[in-house]
Amino acid sequence: MRRTILLIAAGLLFLAGFGILLYPNVEGLLAGHENRERIEHFREERGGPDTEQAAYADLLREMQEYNGQISRDGQKDLKDVWSYEQNPFDFRAAGLPDDMIGYITIEAMDVEMPLYIGANEENMKKGAVVMGQTSMPVGGADTNCVIAAHRGYQGIPMFRNIEALETGDRVEITNLWETLEYEVVRSIVIDPDDIDAVKIIPGEELLTLITCHPYTQNYQRYVVYCRRAGSAEMNGADQNGVQGGDPLLSITGEAFESSGDDIRMERLVNFTALGLLTVLAAVGLILLCFRRKKSGRRGRRRRKKTDRSGH
Repeated sequence: MRRTILLIAAGLLFLAGFGILLYPNVEGLLAGHENRERIEHFREERGGPDTEQAAYADLLREMQEYNGQISRDGQKDLKDVWSYEQNPFDFRAAGLPDDMIGYITIEAMDVEMPLYIGANEENMKKGAVVMGQTSMPVGGADTNCVIAAHRGYQGIPMFRNIEALETGDRVEITNLWETLEYEVVRSIVIDPDDIDAVKIIPGEELLTLITCHPYTQNYQRYVVYCRRAGSAEMNGADQNGVQGGDPLLSITGEAFESSGDDIRMERLVNFTALGLLTVLAAVGLILLCFRRKKSGRRGRRRRKKTDRSGH
């Protein structure tokens, strides 16, 4: 009886541990499935090329005006590169169900996730967000759309592997009207208070990706600068032909260490723990089966003895 209780207790402990380890992965799979459904629904609602430019015309004009305004004002209300802000536009009036403006695709990171306007906690749980007081993701001169995402959330990678991006890699933003293509220029690490590092650069059409660094510690910000593919680059000279340098290369970052080893170690620990639990489960099942067989043999022996004594 005692052995049976111990076996049951061991089984319950195993299931509890197994569930704790699997929970983030299962939740991540479910959340990933929801994100794919959101993106697919967005593609269907967005319509074909004949409707893309006509639909949501007022919203596009409002976003372009917003971009022009913050550029002229020097983004005076930008206080923190990780500040939280609600959507400044009325998406419901435009016929949109939530804050989703499109989706971001980064092939080099194997990432595709929804993109939301309004850098609040709820939107950041679901995907990437456009930071407040930075350009809306509609392109145009004198713009820098700063997109932030967690360095992994509940099993979803998000920007966890952002350090894999290299110069020349493509980043695509699909909004309600078109798909904008950008190319990675460089990556640096900054202090969370360094707002100048993510501001609009006159004459440039930029996309900036930002996330926490180092992985799981988050006291710095990892920044990836991207320039619109096919756009006119400064190429060391300004509009008057005066020689200079690429303004993106002149931004100074902080000293940092790569998070690659930490990410790989986390994966190794998770896989090892799952492997050990699987082995323990197999051993437990074998012992349980062996005990049942042994009990069955004893029962048959007792019955035989009883039959013999009955004769």
